[in-house]
Amino acid sequence: MNQGRLRATVLATTVVIGVAGLAGCATGPVDRRALCTEFDLLGSEMLLGTGFLDNAVFATADDLADLADRYQGGGLGRDADALARIADSDRTSGLELTNATSGTAEVCGHPLGFGTTSYSGTGSGSTRANGGYGSYGYPTPTTSTASVPYTEPSTAPPTTAPADLETSARATLQQQVDTDRTQVETLADKWVPQLSSKSYGLVADGRTYDYGAIWTDFTTTRQSYPSAVLLWSGDYTSYTKGDFWVTVASTSFGSGAEANAWCVAEHLDADHCFAKLVSHSHGPKGSTLPR
Repeated sequence: MNQGRLRATVLATTVVIGVAGLAGCATGPVDRRALCTEFDLLGSEMLLGTGFLDNAVFATADDLADLADRYQGGGLGRDADALARIADSDRTSGLELTNATSGTAEVCGHPLGFGTTSYSGTGSGSTRANGGYGSYGYPTPTTSTASVPYTEPSTAPPTTAPADLETSARATLQQQVDTDRTQVETLADKWVPQLSSKSYGLVADGRTYDYGAIWTDFTTTRQSYPSAVLLWSGDYTSYTKGDFWVTVASTSFGSGAEANAWCVAEHLDADHCFAKLVSHSHGPKGSTLPR
């Protein structure tokens, strides 16, 4: 599928009502629907990308920067500046994109890459094409059974993720584990390169990991290694602790030394890649081979 058709397909899944135009063609304020449509598109393109992502991501980041700058609710100048810098660069990552859209994520009700924004009401009004305010209703979060009134975001980013976003992130992680389970089972009782291991509340790499950060860690790793899979350590006896979300390469080896050689060949340091035996019967002792 060519890039234009892919972009059109992704956009069709994120738009409920309205048609998106070119951000650069309008100068007036934009409403929440226009902002979040582009935000959802960027999240979809981020997950579809590999390596340092592709041109579509940078073009959408540029469009979203313009929309964030013109958002009628204000407070998204930080996102606009960060996205503009990304659009002008030649590489980015899922973590950088997520950090650059923290304010927009508050407005849209979900982190970058976590599904799409939901909207209540039908309404009628302007979209990005003409820069109008529109008269759409605000969303009822999909992770809550109660209707939550919409409030404008503060100019400062939150110190912790809202509870509903964390609930969504936790559910997304579990869904990924369920999706990858069949592939992980083919690796049972074999040595694999372990690329990441994070638990809720873990302090590492200069940050405290909540569920959103753990999901970002996984998706960022998968951009470099598209075949990487996610497992829950509690499902396997070879892990000492049963509360870690573990990312492994879906390439198995007959020995830990061979798995570590793969890490070396990929130029990954010893803290971010080492040999691990994934097993339902082998205990933790002897199931890890540090480098």
